[in-house]
Amino acid sequence: MNAGKNILITGGAGSCGMFLTESFLKGGYGVTVLDRDTGPLKALEGERLVLMEGHLEDRDMVKGAVKGMDAVIHLAWSFSSDPMETLNQDLKGHINLLEEMSEQKTGHLIYTSTAVVYGKPRYSPIDEDHPLVVEEARKPLYGIAKAAAEKLCLMYWKERGLPATVIRFWWAYGDDIGGRHLRQMLQTAADGEPLEFPGDSGGSFLHMADLYQGIEKCLFAPAAYGQTFNLATVYVTWNEVAGIVKDVTGSASEIRSVPAREWRGSPFLADPWELDDTLARQLVGYNPHGPEEAKAALRDAVAHRWKTMMAGL
Repeated sequence: MNAGKNILITGGAGSCGMFLTESFLKGGYGVTVLDRDTGPLKALEGERLVLMEGHLEDRDMVKGAVKGMDAVIHLAWSFSSDPMETLNQDLKGHINLLEEMSEQKTGHLIYTSTAVVYGKPRYSPIDEDHPLVVEEARKPLYGIAKAAAEKLCLMYWKERGLPATVIRFWWAYGDDIGGRHLRQMLQTAADGEPLEFPGDSGGSFLHMADLYQGIEKCLFAPAAYGQTFNLATVYVTWNEVAGIVKDVTGSASEIRSVPAREWRGSPFLADPWELDDTLARQLVGYNPHGPEEAKAALRDAVAHRWKTMMAGL
């Protein structure tokens, strides 16, 4: 077991980051979090959790954060729509991290990327060999930058021997679930308006516990070095999501399935984002929740989001 190792989590105070931080602490790891705002984690700060407020563009900050680490889990990202901000903040910080890890001989980098790098599905399920059609992504700049960051990770592995693993996933959820499209669905149902979705579309949701499990399976595993893995828990159609939304809101809204060729709504909803996680299962023993358990947990997360919306939070 790897308990007792020291892990740096960049962006560890975000939604995924907080779950991973708490999970690694429970697993016996020493955790350092580097984030622009570590406030959400203050209550957990102690002997095995060190909080550092700063940003990856600051090379000296990165040098100090990486020092003494056995591994780094890199989640931090601005999600900016400004190309110069993406270059000067996200990609510069990413390279600073790679440089410091390489120089300090840090044991393993796990980079959390995104299914957005696939751009638009050419086939389904989507495996890791699917082309990266980033210019067709719903957020092209985001997709381009994340794909570039992935390639840099793999370049440092090949040229400098820095063990690196890339993780791609679509939509993560835990006890709660975020997302503008989901909030819109809940409000539409609450207003009694029809819930319309393109037929045969949906996505592979990832439970936070499976994200943690997948990352820990990869940690210090030579089979994961230089690899890119999809992680997923369960594929859910938008019609199924609509059923959950109706249930938790108590709505009588009609669910309408629109033929894909006639769909004129959000491009985000138009495609079947089913990720194939076979490679992670085969190489590192990834073993996510079963479908029924995962869907029940998704329903609970959507219900929590609805209660939060009703409370005006």
